[in-house]
Amino acid sequence: MNLDGIISLLIACIELVFIVNALIFSKKNLVNKFTIAILILLFGYQFFEFLICFVGLKSQFVIYLAFVDITLLPPLGLYTSLLFAGKLRNYHKLIFIPALFFVVLYAFLIGQLAVTKCTVLYASYHYPLGNLYATFYYLPIIGSMIILNKKWGFETDPKKKMLTRTHFFGYAFTFIPAMIFAIFFPIFITAVESLLCKMAFVLATFLFVFILKNKD
Repeated sequence: MNLDGIISLLIACIELVFIVNALIFSKKNLVNKFTIAILILLFGYQFFEFLICFVGLKSQFVIYLAFVDITLLPPLGLYTSLLFAGKLRNYHKLIFIPALFFVVLYAFLIGQLAVTKCTVLYASYHYPLGNLYATFYYLPIIGSMIILNKKWGFETDPKKKMLTRTHFFGYAFTFIPAMIFAIFFPIFITAVESLLCKMAFVLATFLFVFILKNKD
């Protein structure tokens, strides 16, 4: 019995529950709306990986849609962190330019996208400019952690400090272990997008709590 991608379905179902509850019970302020959008992207990638690995939809177009989904995640996370920290400026929209570059580039190179391996836990991909893409991917994540950590340190209001801590821990407990795994387990590098999004279930859980408590 083929169970490749079944973990993706499980995570997608849980994240969908997060999204539905967040839409129903959260206050619809701008920070929460952007944070819900992050949850939707996290859910979307898991659903695409389920379609690719379990259902068998391995066409380049489906793989491209999965890449578009995860490519938008880091800049949207950074944009949301800047907004929450009160540091957002009009020019910060430029942080989406690298994501748009890869979205357009991979549309032209769609024939080079491929799934090289599917397992129960993760999928491995082949795609052009992997090192450049990885650099783009991590920089906004690191930026988000720095911004949230600074806000946590300077925040004096207990409620906002708790919210900031929740937001920061979501990133820290997801991506710091990911960086450690990347050093000690070479397999992590070959399936980094898939495994990161699995680990990002931790981020989704913290963001869900953040959304429900962010009532300002």
